[in-house]
Amino acid sequence: MNKFSPFSDESYVDIIDQLLFYNYEFVRADDINIAKSINDAKKRILLRHDVDISPIGALKLGKMEAENNVVSNFFFQLNAETYQMLSPSCINICKELQTMGHLVGLHVDSALFSEEEDKIRGTIDWIRDNLFLMDYAISFHRPLPESLGKKYTSFVSTYDKDIFNFGYYASDSRGEDSFYKKLESLLAANTRFIQLLLHPCWWENETDKKKLWERIKYRKMQDLENYVISNFKAVFGDIIKKTKTSI
Repeated sequence: MNKFSPFSDESYVDIIDQLLFYNYEFVRADDINIAKSINDAKKRILLRHDVDISPIGALKLGKMEAENNVVSNFFFQLNAETYQMLSPSCINICKELQTMGHLVGLHVDSALFSEEEDKIRGTIDWIRDNLFLMDYAISFHRPLPESLGKKYTSFVSTYDKDIFNFGYYASDSRGEDSFYKKLESLLAANTRFIQLLLHPCWWENETDKKKLWERIKYRKMQDLENYVISNFKAVFGDIIKKTKTSI
């Protein structure tokens, strides 16, 4: 699993290939059979993507997964400063991911939003009524300790005790590649269920954090330009000279 450069497209496809080689079934978080993985003979993996920074990167991973006939789980954040979830472009990405069979749920920032079930359910219902048919599933961004293992009844949490345990969980948090070894050890141990969290921003074929930061800033500025020109063209149309290149 380490024969390709970390966080490259080739490495990502290799991870998928390895999981398929070990006979893992890729499952959605809302799959009713997911909790059976601990006890039955079937091996399952919940491939999860918390979209903290890059919807574009999320769409890229979703396409790569669909090309390899696997499904995964994407969670978008309402209050992300790095992208605007309510923008048409992001909503279209969410819809496109769903057409591929992927789950698209809500990434709840526990530092700002309530973790109470009725509040979260109300937010998902509002999104479904006004934007797109978001799936009834969540992941937490910086979860509170009491949320680890908590079970909800009207939607599924990726931190539900049935599907989350640090013993069978691996993550590329902070863009660190130590998850490769953890995943390899889980595969070698024939672990019945694995939850693997991979953040799309680290998989844009740019491991230089300074260059990645410049890319994030550029995209944010493009979003701002698009909004201002679309809504206040008469005021700023002659001032903003949109750049046609992309990073």
